[in-house]
Amino acid sequence: MCHAKKPTHESFQEAPKNVTLESINDLRRYAPLIMAQTVQNKAMPLGNQTVMTDAEREKIGQWIRAQH
Repeated sequence: MCHAKKPTHESFQEAPKNVTLESINDLRRYAPLIMAQTVQNKAMPLGNQTVMTDAEREKIGQWIRAQH
């Protein structure tokens, strides 16, 4: 919705900070940012518009840690 090459979120014409998350390679490239913003700070998704749970955040963190 936000971090697509062509975002569908009405607030964005392009992906915030030019961070696109459309592939596994994108997720790996931006893993440190995702870990900080989504898992640790819980700042993303913006305003938690997708109602991400703590369990889902932890699952993302586990995936990121497993990539190293």
